[in-house]
Amino acid sequence: MAATVEGRQVLVVSPHYDDVPLSMGQSLLDGALSNAASVAVRVVFGRTNWSVPVHPTARRAPAVTAWRRVEEAVAAARFGYRARAEPLEEVILRTGSLDADSFRDGRDLGEDPLVDRVAALLWGWRTEADAMWLPAGLGRHVDHRIVALAGARLVSGGVDGIAFYEDRPYTAYLDEGEVEAQLAELGVGMEPVDVSGPITEVPQRWVRWIYRSQMDPYFLEAQRLDRAHGDCERVWVPADEPGDPGHP
Repeated sequence: MAATVEGRQVLVVSPHYDDVPLSMGQSLLDGALSNAASVAVRVVFGRTNWSVPVHPTARRAPAVTAWRRVEEAVAAARFGYRARAEPLEEVILRTGSLDADSFRDGRDLGEDPLVDRVAALLWGWRTEADAMWLPAGLGRHVDHRIVALAGARLVSGGVDGIAFYEDRPYTAYLDEGEVEAQLAELGVGMEPVDVSGPITEVPQRWVRWIYRSQMDPYFLEAQRLDRAHGDCERVWVPADEPGDPGHP
């Protein structure tokens, strides 16, 4: 079962360097992922120029990428996973646009050639672990959505052992109906499974300290909302693969 990971090897696919600790920090700390035999993280869009303190430009991509690789290495040591990154360019580098509507929107990405390219990567990675968790693309960030659509293609093609985790910080701003509507766009029937208890300050504080290149009011308010609502981290499992999360 894709959500039952106790004693198993799990590969968690991250669109960017910070997405797994942001989305699954509590699970890594004391939830389902803490009970896995091992957790590996593969970052898809590993070439980046985005940071909060430094205005992003194309020529700053090597320096910002190096900075964010260091942050990810610190997070991997703190949260207990192994990390590797692919050299694909994130959306801001691909388009040169800082307009949020250019990288967080609802346009149809089904024909984007990157979906096929990422699906090929996922196909190869699936053999590296007992289960593979992918972002669900909630919040419609283009890079997240590309990975989610690629994963949905694998599920539709009969690949098992896949689950989709809820993307933070975006999930904090969506109600349940919006979550379900955006998931339905993937074309895969799924059921939610809790993979942590209520989100606490501890992993959020680690994320704020480690990923200082990324923290802005949008992220901080999302963390506050998660705690205020008593939210748990969840994965969505294809309907024919219901699973027990296997956490305490």
